[in-house]
Amino acid sequence: MTPAVIPSYVLLTLKIFSIVGLLIYAVFAGVLVRQEQLMAHVLEEQFQPIIRALVIAHLIATVVLLLLAIILL
Repeated sequence: MTPAVIPSYVLLTLKIFSIVGLLIYAVFAGVLVRQEQLMAHVLEEQFQPIIRALVIAHLIATVVLLLLAIILL
């Protein structure tokens, strides 16, 4: 139910910007994984497995969100 007032090319532009923004965010999530790996080599902490699990869960959620946006938009 899109309003008839908004032209279709405006909606297409918004969809493309949304997908590109989510793609940039997915790249950022990948960088976070790499940063966590580098940090793990330097610091030996007890809670390091928890941080690794959170970073990987964040990456997975980001990729799922990107795929859903591509499918639904």
